Amino acid sequence: MNLVIRFVPVLITLLAASSSLTAHELDIAATLSSPAVCLRATYAGADPVPFAAVQVFAPNAAEFQNGRTDRRGGFSFLPDTPGAWRIVIDDEEGHRRESAVQVPGDFTAAAPATASPPEASRFWRALTGVSLLIGATGFLYGFKVRRAAPPQPPR
Repeated sequence: MNLVIRFVPVLITLLAASSSLTAHELDIAATLSSPAVCLRATYAGADPVPFAAVQVFAPNAAEFQNGRTDRRGGFSFLPDTPGAWRIVIDDEEGHRRESAVQVPGDFTAAAPATASPPEASRFWRALTGVSLLIGATGFLYGFKVRRAAPPQPPR
C-alpha cells in the first residue's frame, strides 16, 4: 500500500507533463483553394499560432516564399509548379513543424495577366474632344475681350 501511495503522485506528475507537452504541438492544415494553397497553423488545442515564421520551399528545394502567419494562424501562397511543396512553420518559442503539400499538375497558378487600362468608348472620347475645344475657345474669347476693353478708372 505504501508503494502505491508513492507511485500515484509520480504517475500524476508524468501524465500532467505529457499532456502539457502535447498541448503545444504545432499542426498544419493545408487547403487547396485554386489558385492558392491556404495553410492554417494551430497548436494541438486548436489555438491559432499567430505571427509564426513561415518558409515555403518549391519542389526543386529552392525557397519560394517566406513570411508570417496572420493573427489567426493563416498563410497562403500561389504555387507555380506541381509537386511536393515543403512548408516550415516556426513560432520561435520552441515549436517548429515541417510538412509537405502535394500540388497537382492542373492546380498551379497561371502567370499573372498584364492589366491593360479600360478602353474609353467612342462617345466619351468625342465628348472629351468637344469639351476641350469649347474650353479653349472660351479661354481665348475671354482673353481677347479683356485685351479689347478699355481700362476702367478707379472710383
